[in-house]
Amino acid sequence: MNPISSRTIRRSVAGLSLSAIALALAACGGGGDTHVAPAVVAAPPAPALANQFYTMTNDTANAVVHMVRNADGTLTIKDRAATGGAGLNGIKVGTTAAAPDSLVSQYSILVSPDHTTLFAVNAGDNSVSVFAIDQTSGALTLKKANKTLGDTPTSVAFNGGVLYVLFQNGPNQLGAYTVQADGTLAQLVLTTLPVADMTPTQVVIAPGGGYVVVSAGTASNAVVSYPLNANGTLGAAVLNTGHIANPFAGAFASPSIYLESDTVDKALASYTFNSDGSLSLIGSVVAGEGAPCWLSVTPDGKTAFVGNGAGSISSFSIAANGALTLINAKAAQEPSKTTGVNSVAADSWISADGKFMYVSYLGDDKVVAYSIGANGTLTKLNEQAIGTASGLSLQGATGI
Repeated sequence: MNPISSRTIRRSVAGLSLSAIALALAACGGGGDTHVAPAVVAAPPAPALANQFYTMTNDTANAVVHMVRNADGTLTIKDRAATGGAGLNGIKVGTTAAAPDSLVSQYSILVSPDHTTLFAVNAGDNSVSVFAIDQTSGALTLKKANKTLGDTPTSVAFNGGVLYVLFQNGPNQLGAYTVQADGTLAQLVLTTLPVADMTPTQVVIAPGGGYVVVSAGTASNAVVSYPLNANGTLGAAVLNTGHIANPFAGAFASPSIYLESDTVDKALASYTFNSDGSLSLIGSVVAGEGAPCWLSVTPDGKTAFVGNGAGSISSFSIAANGALTLINAKAAQEPSKTTGVNSVAADSWISADGKFMYVSYLGDDKVVAYSIGANGTLTKLNEQAIGTASGLSLQGATGI
């Protein structure tokens, strides 16, 4: 037998090693001429815009005030954006002196459900402004201030690309407009309300988008429902007048439960909203606070807050069947800043998580941030002075 030389052994081991490495590389896809491109990891999507709040000066040179909602619920003013239109400067149409709530309305400014657009009324020159909302910062860019054929726009609602605008004066008090990409409002409808001399105060969309609902004001004791056609135009009006006293603002607690403030009886009423747009009274609960006008409902539909012209906020629980129970007639209250002028707890907006509520106090020219606790308790977090020209023209509350 011939002895195996050390050189032969080394060559064999080296060959075996190279073969094993080649097989290993082939098993991992790295052998031969095969090239595998490195995996591309997609960038995570940008976080959805959140924690923004907006109110409106309603000055002659109208502007929207943009605030940031901090993690603890407090507010910080960030910037302002001119609407390109004229507000009322605190002077209600037909009067000569400035006073709180010159628009006599709810929803004078509104953020679209997809958070890309903000709408604001300019009652001083009968225009409506359309803003783009920056999806990173929440800052506003004016697209267009649209002149309308209505008289004194005061409230807006949005559904399916169509903006509904309520006009407080003149013969034609409800308009529907398609919202175009450049901010133009193209008129679809401009119509009269079914009762003469109505002074409407609010327009809102029913859940599901099947109806537009108008609070027709203290002069009419009526709530009007309009079924919506597929193109956004209005069907025949459904006039609700039974058991409705001086309606100012309405809100849905669920698709079938509708609430309406009652300014004369100093109460909040609840109704079944029927499939034909009619209302059936469930009940009414008196809080006893002066001028209970403005209304917000928590996202879970279980608590309602009424803003009172007297400067207080009343809280109510809402049962599954729509029955109301007064929790606290004075869940919160702000003192008057000016002698003889109520602070006026007015337009409010509740965060989507139901943790915070923001209220515009029209007589005090400020916005107050509250946390919402168990059983509708409100705890004041901070306030921001707005600094309107008259000190009395502030209007509106909306947010993201």
